[in-house]
Amino acid sequence: MTSREKPRKKDGPLRDQAYASIKNAIITAQFEPNQRLIEKKMAAHIGTSRTPVREALQKLEKEGLIFRRPRTGFAVKGVTEEEVEDILDLQCMLEGYAARLATSRITEDEIRSLEDLIGRQEDCLQNSDAELFIRLDGEFHDAIHKAAKNTRLYDLVQGLRDYISRYRVIVFQSQSGLSLSVKDHKEIVNLMRTKHAREIERLIGKHIIRGKNIIKKRIRREGQERHRTRRAKA
Repeated sequence: MTSREKPRKKDGPLRDQAYASIKNAIITAQFEPNQRLIEKKMAAHIGTSRTPVREALQKLEKEGLIFRRPRTGFAVKGVTEEEVEDILDLQCMLEGYAARLATSRITEDEIRSLEDLIGRQEDCLQNSDAELFIRLDGEFHDAIHKAAKNTRLYDLVQGLRDYISRYRVIVFQSQSGLSLSVKDHKEIVNLMRTKHAREIERLIGKHIIRGKNIIKKRIRREGQERHRTRRAKA
């Protein structure tokens, strides 16, 4: 291996580090929609050169989380109603089916794990820890997907993971949203214990559709606010 090739050993980990950092900031709403992503600033924040950041941005563009603006570089892609409809309708079908399968295949240990996650979410409600609550919500649903014991189905659901993680941040901005989620989770576990597969599929659908409506209302409200701001400046 030549001296020119040696630095390439570090490119992969640095690129992965930059990719994970920027992606997490987008998903958790640390970066706002349409916010410009400046390579130099992000490289300094992450502690790397601009090359891994540039490669990470190119990857995120392919994944649809950011877009390229003429002359100004990359910016964060906002959430649109059309995207929400497409992604959450698909999630409703896949996750409903996964929950129905899980109802007949889940073990007692897996049910206890779900109950433990619900207990930890209730602690988050008491402590007003929305960030941990959101992470536990993802773990709860992921546990159900795994309990279905269908590898191909699990892979399909995981393909939506980044979008769903981003939507969770929007849905769980109010205490009422957090409380309703815990209520649904308890009912899901009860239905799994009693093997009511069809009922649990309907509940999952209701759970997802409620979140979809919350997100769409937020998008419309923000659109109206932007319109009022533009009119005020005109």
